[in-house]
Amino acid sequence: MECRIPDASTKASHLGRRGLLAAPFVLGLAGRAAAQGRPIRIVVPFAAGSEPDILARRLGAAMQPILDQPVVVDNRPGANTVIASAHVAQSRPDGETLLLTSSSTFATLPNLYARPSVRLDQFEAMTMAMRAHMVLYINKDVPANTIPELLQWAGAQRDPIHYGANRGAIGHLCGERMKQVTGIRMNDISYGGSLGMQQLLMNGDIKLAFDGVPAHAEMVNTGRLKALGITADHPCPMLPNVRPLAEQGYGNIAMSYWYGIFAPKGTPRSVLARQIDAIHRAQNAPELTRQFAAQGAELQGNAPEAFRGMIESERETWGALIRSIDLRLD
Repeated sequence: MECRIPDASTKASHLGRRGLLAAPFVLGLAGRAAAQGRPIRIVVPFAAGSEPDILARRLGAAMQPILDQPVVVDNRPGANTVIASAHVAQSRPDGETLLLTSSSTFATLPNLYARPSVRLDQFEAMTMAMRAHMVLYINKDVPANTIPELLQWAGAQRDPIHYGANRGAIGHLCGERMKQVTGIRMNDISYGGSLGMQQLLMNGDIKLAFDGVPAHAEMVNTGRLKALGITADHPCPMLPNVRPLAEQGYGNIAMSYWYGIFAPKGTPRSVLARQIDAIHRAQNAPELTRQFAAQGAELQGNAPEAFRGMIESERETWGALIRSIDLRLD
């Protein structure tokens, strides 16, 4: 069989035609390889193993196949979420660095500093990721099984009772709200993370605290702590015997909290739209929904405009409380 070698012009013609035909395929592979080689980094201002860290990791894992792009979590705790938030605000607006943070960052902290280190206008508010609920926990030796009994006991004490509260955090503000609504006398005691608060509560160094569901549910279910109410509108599977605060007539002593996702200001709209769609689709994954429903949390997404409006509304609500108690952190 004769082997015919094409001349240069014929070879160039064939290569040119093949190159044109293959271009979309090659570019697609290149784009996919580039995407897979450049992961999205979700920066979390809380320690590994915390509720937002678990949320970020599970959400990121569900987003990966949708985006066909790696998603990794970068924990940068400290300074009331400012360290992580400032890092993301200063990152390139290319869609490769996102922030998953709590409502404290943009709903409460702006009211606590004359010049906040991070501001909402430095970010693209993408979507809420999850709404979670606060629980009123008390020491097991406090002779109360209902909120009226707690108030009666606290009122009979000679001195104000101690409650766990890192100043400016949602748990602290819920405590201050409870003081205003009920007239209970309390002093706030700082703690190092939920485990630190748990030890203070179990030892009786503090008598009550507001915190999330998963932090202490096991302690309640094994009788080492008590829980008197939850901000959800129905009991949650992790704490099936804890009634909603609103159902007990105390819905105004605490507020639920949320986690949301943000990108640096100036991130292209097309990039944001693609990622927001992936987040919302991941939130609807049945397994993910079941995992968080157990702790009474809802994976809720919203549009950027609605998300920003929600943040601004809550900032005013918390701001009114913060101004009423003249609380500043600077």
